[in-house]
Order: sequence, then structure tokens, then C-alpha cells
Amino acid sequence: MNLRNLFLAILVASGFSLPVRAQTTDTQLSSEQLATVKKALSQATFANSPPTTTAATYVADPRVPQIPSFSYTVGTPLPKAIPGAMVSMMGASKYSPQSAITDSGEDPNAFANTKLTALPFLGKLPFASVIVANPQLANLKVGDVFPSWGAADPSKSVADIANSPLGKIPLPAEVLSNTLTSNLPGITTTLYGDYPGIGKPPLDLNNLSETVYVADLPGVSKLSWDNFIKIDAIPPGLTLLKFDLLHSGQRELSVANGDKVAAGSNKEPNAPCKNCDAVELLSAVASNSDLNPYNGTISPIGLKLKGGYGLLGDWFTAAGVREDSGFEVPYIGFDGCGSKWSARSPNVPGGTIQQTLNFRYCFTLPILGFQATPYFLPLPLPLPANEQQANLLLPMRVKPVANKLLPLPTMPTPPSIPSTPSIASVSPSSGTSPTPTIPSSVGIDKVALFGSATKNSYSPTLNIYSDGGSSAKLPVGTIPIAFDRQHISQTRSL
Repeated sequence: MNLRNLFLAILVASGFSLPVRAQTTDTQLSSEQLATVKKALSQATFANSPPTTTAATYVADPRVPQIPSFSYTVGTPLPKAIPGAMVSMMGASKYSPQSAITDSGEDPNAFANTKLTALPFLGKLPFASVIVANPQLANLKVGDVFPSWGAADPSKSVADIANSPLGKIPLPAEVLSNTLTSNLPGITTTLYGDYPGIGKPPLDLNNLSETVYVADLPGVSKLSWDNFIKIDAIPPGLTLLKFDLLHSGQRELSVANGDKVAAGSNKEPNAPCKNCDAVELLSAVASNSDLNPYNGTISPIGLKLKGGYGLLGDWFTAAGVREDSGFEVPYIGFDGCGSKWSARSPNVPGGTIQQTLNFRYCFTLPILGFQATPYFLPLPLPLPANEQQANLLLPMRVKPVANKLLPLPTMPTPPSIPSTPSIASVSPSSGTSPTPTIPSSVGIDKVALFGSATKNSYSPTLNIYSDGGSSAKLPVGTIPIAFDRQHISQTRSL
């Protein structure tokens, strides 16, 4: 055994943790990745984000008035799936129709003198909510502002109508299509956050009218996500990871099978999967050691898990909202909510994955405490993730389930190995029986793998491991022997 492995073994035996946490030197390694994340945020919008991958129907509850009722089906564009009240919590409340259009790069004069149908949210909010957000309209005469509103007394003030039964319903479609924005001074510069039902809880929880979605808020769907999502300082206690292997599912992956399945959710930790693809990761520190508890950590791909905290998490879960399997990235998100890394779109023959950050909403309520939705808003990242290159990922919160440690290695007696054949094969003519496969400390090593040439990768075709160099070629007529990582590492150190 070489001195490095002996030192690591002494550390484990003494109860010390390995230096695999992300410290200053580690986080510097991820600066390129963070720069790419910032670039992705500056280019991502609700309009160009992937559509929903699940269906959901959420019914509003008075105990959490910040979230209105909403529903969507699989494949719904994100602007038509996310309520305006939720994106307002991200930071859209500081925008008006005019400023959102301007900041999204469109014509700043778009609302100079156009029909109110250009502001779709006005047709979904109770009229009283519109006047609460626009008190400058209260003393105007209805006949001067809405000449086509036949149901309203034209001699009454706008405030009188808002306080009447007509104030409980939205403006009729014919009124919107026949009224100019110039009739309502200041309407295009009023902040979205001033409207009850968008930036504030509704005036009447028993009369929510229709849900206002992002698509109903001009300009918001095309605002880049860097207006909402920030990257904070990386906190201590995270693990800097890199991509090792991409596996093709051939059996159930689970902690019960000895796998380090550590990428579940708070409601479904270490969630197992069957016949799924999975990515195996290494720590950026001591990545060539079997004694590093983070090496061999597995993240299944494609799982849709229950998540969230508090009543909001329970209600969203019951409504059908799900999050991807993956690892938390607490320093990237909006309003301190963090995000979650996940792998999508696996290309098993090519050994690549699509990295995705998934975001959530969270806040703290009196008595009820911390509330959070599942991580269900996806942002694909243009970051390479290739097992051939062992690309560095982001510092994440990883909680691997420790496998039972094998007894600390002693100085073993070198096995009798024929001098001519390689240790990976034994010639049948030698008369030596094939060495039996030693059970692996990481069960996923027995999952079929294609296209890998990284260190310690397993080839089901040859039934041997690659050391990261040129692919091993078995001599004709030899019998392959399977070695697990523990056996290989001990043999090499002899």
C-alpha cells in the first residue's frame, strides 16, 4: 500500500473527516462554472424556458394568500403555467408594464395610446383591485374613462363603481377592447407589485376572480432571469464535485443494494430508481481514493420527486408539482431560496448529460414558519458535462449514505499471479481457475456503461475496469475477470 492510501486509512480509522469540503481553493476551481451560470441567467427567460414536464392543479388556501390557484398540463409553456403572484415574489413586483417592456428590449412606447387589451391582467383582476393599485383614477367620472361600460352609471366616480358589486368582477371584454390606455393616466407605469392578486394578497380571498399568469403581464415573460436570480457567496460545508461516469440502468439503484444514492429530495431522500440512467460523481479533492465518502455518489436521472417544506410544500405536492432528483445549490436562487442541480437528457453512448438548475419559491409566515415549494422551475445550463473530460461541476450539498467500510487494509501477502498474463486476464492454458468477482463497495459499478474512458470506469463488454489510459485489450483466448475498485486499488499498491 502506498503512503497516500495508508494516510487516508489512518484518517478514517481515527474518526477524522477527509478534506473534501469546498474551501477557498476548491471554490476557485468552480469560477468558470459560476461565470457560465451567470451568462445562462442573463439569457434565460420564462418565454424561452422548457415547458412543464408534469401536470398540476393547485387550489388557493387563505393561510397562504401569496399563492393563487393555478393549474397546468404537461407541455404547458412556462409563462402560461406560473402565476404572476409567484413571479412577483421573484422580483417582478418592481416592474410596471412600461419598464418591463423597456428592460426586455422591446419598444418603450408600446403603450402610449393603445387599447387596454394590451394589458391582459386588467381583464382578470377584480375592478376594485385595479383601483387600489391606481388611486389616481378614483375621482374620475366613469363616463369619461369607460364610455362603453353600459352596466356602470356614467355619472358615478370610478371609486363608487369599485365599491359597488361591479367592483368584484373584472372589466368586461368589450370595455377593454374599446378603452385606450390614455384614458387611464398612469396605468402603464403602475408597478405590478401594487396590484392585489399580483404583488399583494387579494382584497377578498373568497373572490379571487381568474388567476393572472406571467403571460398576462406585458414584458415579464421576456425579462432575463438575472433580474430575479442572484449568485451569493458560496457557504462552507459544500462539496465540489466533478462528473465521473454515466450509467445506463439495468437494475434497481438503491441504498439497500449498497449504492450511494444521495440525490433524492427532502421528502424522498436517497430515492431509488429502477432501469434508469444515473450519473456518478467524484469529489474534486482526493478523487482517486476509495476512502473518500463522496466518490461514487450516484444521482439518478429522470426521477420526479415530492418536495417542498411546510404547508406550501404539502399542498404543492398534493397538487402534483414535482422536482428532479439532484443536489441542492443553496447560493444560487431568488430571495435566499437556493436551487437544485439535476442531470437531464443523458446521452449514454456519448457519455454526456445536460446540467440543469431548478428553482423554487420560499418565504416565512407567522406561526406557520418556513414555507417552500418543490424545486420545479428548470434552467438548462450550457455547461459541458462529459465523462471523458471529467468536467468539474458546482459546489453542492451532498449527503451520501456511507457504505459499510471494509476492514482497514493491512499489508497483504501478494497473491500468486502468473508472470506472462496481465492481472486482468488469465490464460486457460495456465490451468489457473478464474478469480471470482469481488463484491463492489459501490453497487452501481455492475451497471452497464458505454463510451467511458475515465479512471476506474467499468466495461461490461470486457468485464474489466479502465485505469483512464488506453482501453485494455484482452488477448485472444483469455478469460476475463471482474475486479472491483477496492481490489484494483489494493493490487496496484502492492
